[in-house]
Amino acid sequence: MRLGALVRKEFLLLTRDYHALAVLFLMPALFVLLMAFALAEVNQDRLPALELVLETPQASEESAFFAAALGGQLPESRVLESGNQALPRIRLGNDFAEQLLDTEQVSLSLIFPAATDALTRQRLRTAVQVALAQTRLMAFLLDTGDLAADSSLAERLELVDQRTEIRIDEQELLASGALEQRANASQHSVPAWLIFGMFFVMLPMANGFQREQQSGILLRLRCLGVSMGTLALSKLLPYLAINLLQFVLLLAIGVWALPLLGLPGLQLPGSAAAYVLLASCLALAACCLGLAIASLARSGEQALMLSGGINLILAAIGGIMVPRSVMPEAMARLAEISPMSWALDAFLVLLVGQGSLSDVAPWCARLLLFAAIVGAAALFLFLKRLNDTQWTTHN
Repeated sequence: MRLGALVRKEFLLLTRDYHALAVLFLMPALFVLLMAFALAEVNQDRLPALELVLETPQASEESAFFAAALGGQLPESRVLESGNQALPRIRLGNDFAEQLLDTEQVSLSLIFPAATDALTRQRLRTAVQVALAQTRLMAFLLDTGDLAADSSLAERLELVDQRTEIRIDEQELLASGALEQRANASQHSVPAWLIFGMFFVMLPMANGFQREQQSGILLRLRCLGVSMGTLALSKLLPYLAINLLQFVLLLAIGVWALPLLGLPGLQLPGSAAAYVLLASCLALAACCLGLAIASLARSGEQALMLSGGINLILAAIGGIMVPRSVMPEAMARLAEISPMSWALDAFLVLLVGQGSLSDVAPWCARLLLFAAIVGAAALFLFLKRLNDTQWTTHN
């Protein structure tokens, strides 16, 4: 009876706190939508167009072919003859045509402005290497007579493309061992920001606890004989329900809202029971951590710093903000301690690998173990905080 009344009280307080509702629902939804938009082209292997300058001190058939081949490697990009210093530059040497067949090193240089990001640098290096290899092949075919000297640029490009064309059938290896066509972009991006959003439950939990302690509500409840376990459950259960609602809402945004915005919709293959298990374990881990933060923080400012800081750190090392595949080895190993990393792996097994309940069970077991350890620490801190409040009040 008391537990039900306390849970109802938490829900009423939360529904009147518009800032907390925004943190729990609006902000995660915006994260999912904005990051899906921001990474739409990257996740679909359709990288944004570039603008660069190709300097050719001595125009020749070889340099013209190189420019055309480079344009083929960077579709929709603009290759300019001149431009400002803020653009990446490719500079061909004066003896570019003569060196194609004579030496292994062709006179060519790449010049990057300091602000050029790593992805753009790598894309340009790869495009230049392929275009240069195609240009050398063209020169070799001309030298051997396999390509007519009077052939047009289009004919040369067509023949070289035929000689260098490679088709790769990319498939996903499912958890069952079967092969399936490649998963869509949303199945990689939506889960990460869904997990990140669910862990924001720490902030309203901590703030609510601070308000109740400062107003004396916690002390009055203890004076009425409400047990510590009942108080702790009254804090956990409402936010567990909210986390589960977040899970459903954010998945629904991925399934139905993203297609309305022109993005690939999230597909949910696999067992419904596996999603329920993952949602429950993830919510429990997030709420236990939230209870621990609430018990540790001594003010609203501390609650904000601890909850926000821990959330960002777990996301940074857990592969949410930066994929583990691009992390250094030491950082990738460190990611294994983040519950966000476990939840993300379980999500990818479900969404991309089309896994079953047994496939996500190991990751869910880690989340449950984390919840048990952090929850036990949270209960200890919670009891200590209540006892400190009573002692301080009576003295």
